[in-house]
Amino acid sequence: MALAYGLFAYGLDIAWGRAGIVSIGHAVFFGLGAYGVALAEGSGAWPVWGWLGGIGLAVAVASLLAIAGVRRAANPSVMAVLTLGVSLLAERIAVTWPAVTGGSNGLFVMPPDDTVRYYFIVVAAIAAITLGLKFLLLDRRFGNRLAAIRLNERLALHLAIPIFSVRVQAFALSAAVSAFAGALAAPLMSAITPDRVGIVLSTQALVWVAVGGRGTLAGPILGATVAVYGQDFMAGTLGSVYLLILGIMFVLCVLYLPRGLVGLLDLGRTIAPTSPGGRARGEGSPISISELTVDIGGNRIIDDLSLTVERGEIVCLIGPNGAGKSTLLNALSGMLTPASGTIQFAGTDIGSLPPDRRAALGLARTFQVPNLFSGLTVAEHLTLARQEGSGDAKLPMRYGRLETVLAQKSVDELSLGDRRLLEIAMALCANPRAILLDEPAAGLPRQDSHLLVRDLREIRDQTGCSIICVEHDMDMVRHLADRVVCLHRGKIIAIGSMDEVSADPNVRKSYLGNI
Repeated sequence: MALAYGLFAYGLDIAWGRAGIVSIGHAVFFGLGAYGVALAEGSGAWPVWGWLGGIGLAVAVASLLAIAGVRRAANPSVMAVLTLGVSLLAERIAVTWPAVTGGSNGLFVMPPDDTVRYYFIVVAAIAAITLGLKFLLLDRRFGNRLAAIRLNERLALHLAIPIFSVRVQAFALSAAVSAFAGALAAPLMSAITPDRVGIVLSTQALVWVAVGGRGTLAGPILGATVAVYGQDFMAGTLGSVYLLILGIMFVLCVLYLPRGLVGLLDLGRTIAPTSPGGRARGEGSPISISELTVDIGGNRIIDDLSLTVERGEIVCLIGPNGAGKSTLLNALSGMLTPASGTIQFAGTDIGSLPPDRRAALGLARTFQVPNLFSGLTVAEHLTLARQEGSGDAKLPMRYGRLETVLAQKSVDELSLGDRRLLEIAMALCANPRAILLDEPAAGLPRQDSHLLVRDLREIRDQTGCSIICVEHDMDMVRHLADRVVCLHRGKIIAIGSMDEVSADPNVRKSYLGNI
């Protein structure tokens, strides 16, 4: 029974430990698998129909919950509330529908004729499922996507990872594994009662995963096994104190040991090596913005702005703080939805597309503060970027140190300059048609800023991509930009060469004159 619970915990770990979806009512799926076997046996149907029915219903319920709860606009706590509600509802239905569920007494399932033989069947099934999922899904592109989403959802979006669909798939897979575990456990439980879909078993499973180790292969199974046998051994001696100890261990593991007890010994990688994606190198594409308006909190940040950036052109945006420069980049990349206006890119109106769809079209993005996956190495970052983009992306020569000297360093140990290099390198791995840069020289020494200018011009010359760069370093702007656009209060007040813009009286009054 402990092994079946371990497989159930492993299913929960796919949702919580790998996809970052907190499910407080995951026992619903375990119970559906068990009830499926019991109903098939009670009706004299072929047992396989019970397995398929329970697992199929679990996948359907999980998919509906995920579609409702993991939308981009949804709060992360929504899934916790939804799964809790479904668990309470399922337990109530099981109690009050005796004609189908047997009510409080539950449904009887014949125990296996040969317990030892069934034990080996359970072990073989668990090994096949866990190892099969590891080598076919979790140590491949799908598993890497889950890790990226869990670690940094915003960056995952800008790598063109379709977060919504990946999370729905992960939650449905999690439910299928948990339901399979319930079906395996049914003959060992004898009676399938309402508590098998209830909140108590759900919270116990959360403890098993947290203590054993989230995001690990053996952690959930080990956590469940230790907890089940520990309860049998210690509950009689310690009584309710055992539950208190288990609760304390859960809190400590969540706060200080996110990968649980197994994580203390786990030296494995977070990102698995994968083949580069096959995204073709596209020609640079113009960006055409027409009458764009962006409102935030009732305030108009971008006001009827129109601008066209030609293929292969480098345009620098300047202006005082609050002028709307970063807001414009957020609107272009899909982080903000315009109130009105159109944005044309790669022959498509992208104004209503989510960030991942825009990234898939070839619109890359960097941020004011380098936006990376904390805890991952440089090599793992490049693996993620290439699996979603292409392996033949051209990088400036000095970026080669990212794959040699710095490859195995954690990004948390990098200097600001190297973090910016890595962020730009990841954007280039997508073979972009255009790149949006938000203050790439902020915090860099003067020499590094000059090198960055050379890099960006080399990138433009090699790829033909368009570049829109927000920057306050006027010396860098002078050497980098083909055109300079000055914004003030969400409007363009000057456009032209650096000399033309800096001589404009409106620019000097609103911006340059105050520096």
